[in-house]
Amino acid sequence: MRKPRLAALLASGNAAASPVLRALAAAHAIGPVASTSFRVASRIVNAMRAGRAVPSVDAFESCRLVLIFAPADSAAAAVARLAASPLEWRNRSAILIGDDAGPLDPLRERGAVAGVIAAVPGFEDRYFLLEGPPSVTRELRPLLRKAVDLVLIPPGARARFEAAMTLAGHALFPTLVASDAAFASSGIPRHLSDSVLEKAVQRTLRAWLKARRNGWSTLDGPDACRIARQVAAMEWAHPRTGAYLHNLIISLDEFMR
Repeated sequence: MRKPRLAALLASGNAAASPVLRALAAAHAIGPVASTSFRVASRIVNAMRAGRAVPSVDAFESCRLVLIFAPADSAAAAVARLAASPLEWRNRSAILIGDDAGPLDPLRERGAVAGVIAAVPGFEDRYFLLEGPPSVTRELRPLLRKAVDLVLIPPGARARFEAAMTLAGHALFPTLVASDAAFASSGIPRHLSDSVLEKAVQRTLRAWLKARRNGWSTLDGPDACRIARQVAAMEWAHPRTGAYLHNLIISLDEFMR
């Protein structure tokens, strides 16, 4: 079986903290490492305990896969440096470790197969999300071996994944704040309300995982009268929470129909 070529890395910043690079380092899959200077490249190599420092990206010639790790405000400059190099980009892959595939356009124009990769939040050592064409996995997947699962999504899908994370996190948070305010206005002790709230969230999540959308109960009939009483009670006891509940019920009813 042919041994896969090592990946080249152009890096700046705290590369050792990247789950993607940690996985590749553990698989002994990182080869030449370049940075803003040979000294910085050596420092990155020492921190990762992987790869070998090189003075310039010209040393990437033998590598079919080039990884780019840089802070968001310098990713475009790193890509421009690679695009300006004498490297032939046809039949070569470039993968940016980050969130935005936009900076990779200059390399695409030169013929590179380009993608952007990041760890899935909460599963940093198990799943990596790779946005790009199917061919972008060709050089990377053999290097990762079976250490992690590589999840390929089509170009442009990363923002939709992030929207899902926002809905599951930030969008849920205000409802928890409002629920806490309602519990407080009811007079029950905080330790009990926290436990009840935790159980309620777990119960809702289990219902969703079991039945998906079919687990939803419509807000009409007797439920509508009960919820109307709840809204009126909260508008009296805590107007801001009451208004939030009122608007939320309207939105939920429209979205779930």
